[in-house]
Amino acid sequence: MFNNKMNIQQFVGRLVKDPQLKTTSNGKLLMVFPFAYNTANKTDANGSTANYLDVEAWEKLADFHAPRLKKGMEIIILGNLVQRRWKDAEQKTRSTFKLVARAISVSDLKRRPEPDFVRQAA
Repeated sequence: MFNNKMNIQQFVGRLVKDPQLKTTSNGKLLMVFPFAYNTANKTDANGSTANYLDVEAWEKLADFHAPRLKKGMEIIILGNLVQRRWKDAEQKTRSTFKLVARAISVSDLKRRPEPDFVRQAA
């Protein structure tokens, strides 16, 4: 479903909240978190350039990163941008975008977690 090589996006930004780890009704592991990234050419009334996306990571990616990622960390996400559409109670069409992560890297070196093998050796 998300194997479209034409729809790969890369974002650099910060976690707005600690990730939540969930298990779906099918038993699949899912990590979700809100993510903020800046754009240089768009500002709101307060002068902010922040944009927000909800991020999903599945299975092994979720299992690996859930205990390591914390609110405020700067990360790089490579993933697929997916649009969800629905009709609200007044039958108006609504939509939102989410980023389904394929790879996550911590770029915030000050807050980067130590690899497990370093922690165990100390």
